[in-house]
Amino acid sequence: MRHDPVGTARPARTSQCLRGRLLASAAAGLAVVAAAGCSSATTTGGAVSATITVAAVQGVDTAPLYLAQKNGDFAAVGLSHVVIKDYPTGSAALQAVRYGKADIAASDYGNIFYVQSLGADLRVITDGYDAGPGVLEIMALPGGISSPAQLLNTTIGVPNDQLVPNSGHGGDRPVSLETASAGQDLQNLLGNAAQSVNWLPMSQQQEITALEDHRLPAILVTEPYISEAETVLGATEVMDAYSGSTAGLPLTGYVATNTWVDGNKAAVADFQAAIATAKTQAAMTGQLFRVLPMTTGMSLEGFDMSTIGTYPSTTSVIGLQRVANLLTNFAGLISQNQAPKVLAMILKPGS
Repeated sequence: MRHDPVGTARPARTSQCLRGRLLASAAAGLAVVAAAGCSSATTTGGAVSATITVAAVQGVDTAPLYLAQKNGDFAAVGLSHVVIKDYPTGSAALQAVRYGKADIAASDYGNIFYVQSLGADLRVITDGYDAGPGVLEIMALPGGISSPAQLLNTTIGVPNDQLVPNSGHGGDRPVSLETASAGQDLQNLLGNAAQSVNWLPMSQQQEITALEDHRLPAILVTEPYISEAETVLGATEVMDAYSGSTAGLPLTGYVATNTWVDGNKAAVADFQAAIATAKTQAAMTGQLFRVLPMTTGMSLEGFDMSTIGTYPSTTSVIGLQRVANLLTNFAGLISQNQAPKVLAMILKPGS
């Protein structure tokens, strides 16, 4: 899941102010993080002198990573040389780890599980960001599509950050975690008729432009583009794409190769501790806004009216298995005989 930076501040939504409620929800999910963050650093044996390179995309989902660097959380647990290397997409960040250009990557689980099914040997160091209400929406202009039933036989623009190839599937098949979730929710509502929907991958800014120019009747977008579509175009929500059976799905995580993890166990434990501390900080309004202008281009007004998911305190085996099942059983993006072994991929804190 990508939350691409935007270049200009957008006017605030006057109909609601979501920041307090959403951050309270994030805080509730982080009640045990602080203790975990304090304990693991003491078992790792001192500072790490080598440079650790983290490949990431600046966005809402990776805000704790940048917050950890800004607040000195890495240095506090002994990681004195952490370099965050920015990439344009999560798939590019993941490829950087696979081909030795970075040690850790922040990427979405659609990409992670897909490349794992192809033979990559990745470990999930820690969960990064989970879905909340309204973080991925199908949107349309006023006077156009207003209900999921009206999406039948239409083409919807969707984010194009995925490693999954579109060729061979056809436009009616999901090509990412985002489209798989939206497709599942549509099928839950409309049955097999939902297969008539076509998905057209493009950048989220291109989606906004295509909706504005009436070249697409609806688009699937995340923040900050949800807010941009609402405030600039007057667009409205047609469907929350992480709802019902897909509510609360884990979206992004921090991964490394099994070889790097085995050779850097102390650094892995320290990284887990630092990110845990940063997740706690991210539940605080002022702390999160310290990095969101950089990672998303949000102004304070934009932040006030944006919908933020949760930064989980633990990595849920059940949650990640839900994602793998969605990609395998519903979307067909991963074949059954190549389904990733989720439990074996997850590292316990401090391990």
